[in-house]
Amino acid sequence: MGWYLYSSSSKPKAVKGGIKAQNKRGAFAKTWWGKQWIDTLESFPVGSRLVRGKSYARSGQVTDLVITAKGVSAKVQGSRSTPYKVSIKLNPYSKMQQDILTAKLAAQPLSIAQLLSSEMPESMVQVCNTLKIPLFPVKYNDLQSTCSCPDYSNPCKHIAAVIYLMAEAFDRDPFLLFTLRGMDKNAFLKAIGNRQQGNKLKKELNEPVAPPEVLPSDHTFWGTILTTEHSITHALPKVHASIIKRLGTIPFWRSDNNFINAMEAAYSKASLSAENRIRNPRDENESAC
Repeated sequence: MGWYLYSSSSKPKAVKGGIKAQNKRGAFAKTWWGKQWIDTLESFPVGSRLVRGKSYARSGQVTDLVITAKGVSAKVQGSRSTPYKVSIKLNPYSKMQQDILTAKLAAQPLSIAQLLSSEMPESMVQVCNTLKIPLFPVKYNDLQSTCSCPDYSNPCKHIAAVIYLMAEAFDRDPFLLFTLRGMDKNAFLKAIGNRQQGNKLKKELNEPVAPPEVLPSDHTFWGTILTTEHSITHALPKVHASIIKRLGTIPFWRSDNNFINAMEAAYSKASLSAENRIRNPRDENESAC
């Protein structure tokens, strides 16, 4: 109300403890994704209006900035006694879009590792564009921004100040770009884990199961036969870990190594060790001494 009395050149009140931009001059972001955020928004027809917020962002006029899956809420101190309230939302991904993106990234563990290390893979933009799920705004109207100031323009300098500081927040945590799209980080990582475990289990279940090994008629469980002369006969198994192979893969096997292969190697090693001890009992006794 009465916005026509508002002067956009009013000097803002000084703020103590405000959020100041890290870069005092030049670009606001250091990472490619933070710069991409700024470059994208400045490329829209409202770019010249965004520039008005740079001085506010650098002087610490933004007193509060929170980015959640519901959007951005911030407070910016202007010329009035109380800070203006700024709200920014970016069109969220639908449930289907989130599922598609999660399925795609589940097959790219390196990309997940980079995100968890606060780095956005450069291939992410292409991945999102291919899936028709844009990472950055396509047009300025993709942003729904409001400010409680009396300025009729959008973005006003208070909104612009928040947009620039958002780039530095993205620098520190690139996943915030997905958060702004309505994606919860913990839920996303849980979904990634479930998909990766499901894909791994599906792959293991499709592995061929070894056919049953025919046991000799004079075979005992431990593979030994006691004769009247108390001698011991032995023979290496034709198939190592045959019982394990009959049982199949453990559904919740956590190691990256194949379960069957790992057990087969262990059985083979144990068989060779036993063979060596039977053939060279003196070596074992000497080593024990």
